[in-house]
Amino acid sequence: MDTSSNYSEDQDLAPNDITFGTIPFSLNFHPTEDLLVVSDAEGRVKLYHYNLEENEIKFSLRPHKSGCRQANFSSDGKYIFTASSDCSMKVIDINTGSILYTREEAHDKDFMVFTGDDEGTIKVWDMRQQNIVCEFQEHGDFISDITTIGDKHIVASSGDGGVSIYNFVRKSMDDISEKSDNELLSVISLCDDEKLVCGSQDGTILIYDRNNLESQKKFIGHPQSVDSMVKVNNNSFFSGSSDGIIRYVGLQPKKLLGVVGEHSTFPIERMAISRDNRYLGSISHDFSLKFWNVSSFYEEDDGEQEDGENAGETNVFYSEDEDEEIEGGDQDDDAMAEDDSDSDDDDDESEDEESSDEDIKRKNKKQPSNNPFKAQQQERQKQKEKEKRSFFSDL
Repeated sequence: MDTSSNYSEDQDLAPNDITFGTIPFSLNFHPTEDLLVVSDAEGRVKLYHYNLEENEIKFSLRPHKSGCRQANFSSDGKYIFTASSDCSMKVIDINTGSILYTREEAHDKDFMVFTGDDEGTIKVWDMRQQNIVCEFQEHGDFISDITTIGDKHIVASSGDGGVSIYNFVRKSMDDISEKSDNELLSVISLCDDEKLVCGSQDGTILIYDRNNLESQKKFIGHPQSVDSMVKVNNNSFFSGSSDGIIRYVGLQPKKLLGVVGEHSTFPIERMAISRDNRYLGSISHDFSLKFWNVSSFYEEDDGEQEDGENAGETNVFYSEDEDEEIEGGDQDDDAMAEDDSDSDDDDDESEDEESSDEDIKRKNKKQPSNNPFKAQQQERQKQKEKEKRSFFSDL
């Protein structure tokens, strides 16, 4: 039996959607196995085993009386840490589903857990000691997102429009930005952790230098709020917006490069990437979890890094345009000319930059000569493409 051909066919497919009876709040993939955990607005936590044939639920429990804001795996994958709007935090054994630890008043390196509340307080927990290591109260509104940098630092975004950096080993704040005009809803680090990229309420992407949060650059292009982001490489990322669309975005040059998929017009609540960078998972207010096969993005990135090319200009949607972009050839598109000037010296750029879905629509006028998505994936997402074209026609 030729298993290699079966693998070739399967590598561009994705597991079926998972539907829920209430709005899901968080989604995270297991670090070493094909497992994922989802929490919801009623305090439930569900563990799934996902594959192309069938998604199997391993357990479903309700450890919280109100919405479970976050459920995530420990670094070794043995436990699930949960945090709820009822101000409690719990630790769950993934093998048995039993609750090993409960902290009822969680808010009024190994096994470090970081939590933020609606009042702007950030707490660092050492689960070995089952105690608070330190806490910070630098923000005046809710903590929207927390990400780690290395093994000593965390970065937090807040509804007060600010972003901050903390050294939890030294128990000190390194820096905090001035407050922007609208809420910051998500944050990731790019460019070897030297750039902090934040999604905001009005759709503007704010870019900060990690070593100097006083100044910021703006990238205008998303028509609505950017609620979730996932890193692809040092110069690009996926963005999930409240208009229901998941976009592929470049940082250098700053440009909307393509559309991964959408949840109709329902807001994207959260996104996460699987352990092998094959599937992007997204949850939405349409009560569903969708899987998107994004392995081509990461394969393109690996290939370009080996060749010494600029991974930030990767565009796996449009192979003809991609070749012209990477080679720096002449472009008829005015937006491309803008990109060429931007890529010469992005760090010295002081003006705000703008890109929109119109850039993607112009590229769609060319038919790709070598689309990386196979026929099986195209057939499976035919309806999604129809909805996407309908969206563009209304622009």
